[in-house]
Amino acid sequence: MKPVISPRGRDKRTLDVSLAPALTSLNDASANGCATGKKVGARQARRLPLPDAEFDRLTHYLFRFPAKFHPPIASTLIERFTSEGDRILDPFCGSGTLLVQASVLGRPSVGIDVDPLAVAVSRVKTRPYRASYLQASGSAIVASIKAHQRSSDAYINHKFQDLSPEEYTKELEEVANWVPPIPNLLHWFRRYVIIDLAWIRQAIDTADVPKHHRDFFSVVFASIIRSASNADPVPVSGLEVTKWMIERNRAGRIVNPFALYVTAQTKALEAARSFTEKAKASSTAEVFIGDATRIGDTITGQVDAVITSPPYHGAVDYYRRHQLEMYWLGLTANHAERLTLLNKYIGRPKVPQSHSFVQSSLETKLAKSWESRIRNVSGKRADAFHHYIAALGSFFNGLGGHLPSGAPAVLVVGHSDWNGTKIPTTRLFEELSGDAFTLNEVWYYPVKNRYMSYERHNNASISREYVLVLRRR
Repeated sequence: MKPVISPRGRDKRTLDVSLAPALTSLNDASANGCATGKKVGARQARRLPLPDAEFDRLTHYLFRFPAKFHPPIASTLIERFTSEGDRILDPFCGSGTLLVQASVLGRPSVGIDVDPLAVAVSRVKTRPYRASYLQASGSAIVASIKAHQRSSDAYINHKFQDLSPEEYTKELEEVANWVPPIPNLLHWFRRYVIIDLAWIRQAIDTADVPKHHRDFFSVVFASIIRSASNADPVPVSGLEVTKWMIERNRAGRIVNPFALYVTAQTKALEAARSFTEKAKASSTAEVFIGDATRIGDTITGQVDAVITSPPYHGAVDYYRRHQLEMYWLGLTANHAERLTLLNKYIGRPKVPQSHSFVQSSLETKLAKSWESRIRNVSGKRADAFHHYIAALGSFFNGLGGHLPSGAPAVLVVGHSDWNGTKIPTTRLFEELSGDAFTLNEVWYYPVKNRYMSYERHNNASISREYVLVLRRR
């Protein structure tokens, strides 16, 4: 059923400047945090003032999710562009950072994402729990899995010697139903790790606890899968067994899934307690699996504001990044099901030429110019760019109907490079917003969080991000 979203009192505060996106690097801000950047025609971007104080971690680090909102950025945007009680929509909610901060700041929210794992994580992170009940459920699960934990000596021995195929087959008999059909499973996991993870999953799935508790501990379980696997946990652009991981395994790496889970659960219980204490009871968050390019299929009615960070062009491939977790949590049943989901992701570096967005016509002059420029070098990269622009055009076309006149649509975007030249993403977004929106303000800020500062496909840069403030006409 579609959630019906009722409009509430909209914040009509605006800054008394009209700003445009910067196409090139901006100058550093002055000490007051609002320095003028490089001009674009007669207009300019400014640096967004951000709080210097430490922020509450809450449930933000329950699951390691790439390229997510930095919590102080989310809080700053919420407080600057909405009022308490306003309902906020994040149509690319990812792991729910914006939704968590909205709950704490007294704003009910709605999140949408095409990625089932992102939705599962967001739902868990934004739900209040009775601490004692959740702790009791966690204790029951830990007691169940400890019965299957190997000895310390066994884990030391497994640094260099995995289970034999015969041993693996024998141990698999008891937990086969909880081992997912991951393609090339033994490439990603040692045999004994597969067995241990299956016992943990079985304990959570069969625990006599409320369903929303099982959902919580399933996300905790998902948070250890990458560390328990052979995949490199550091790169966020995809999923791979790197040379560094191969060398680590050769040198001897202890992988104890049970210890990883218990540690993660302890931290998660404290995070849930902290969020529950800070969140306001009236500020509930609803999270739905949905396609932002067809936003009307997921929600009806209007919201008071949109604050979101759309996917970057050719940057993080969430489809590959979350493959292992999706299978282990049962969010995808087989490879064919995953391929159906694949076509719904935006920003992938490769897309099929037959995709409807690739076959559609681009409507804006700047987008056509850049597609032609890219196609002169690479047809495949041009198809990916075309898909990205067409998808976001569809998003903007549907978004207007869910905002009243004057309401803000705040988008955090970043620039990527093509052959050493910055793609003017901010200007592209302004064009894509069409007749339904007018560009009201543009801000920028440097990204200092190290987890967010990394090299990605297409040299997509998040060392600096831009905030576009559109207003519904």
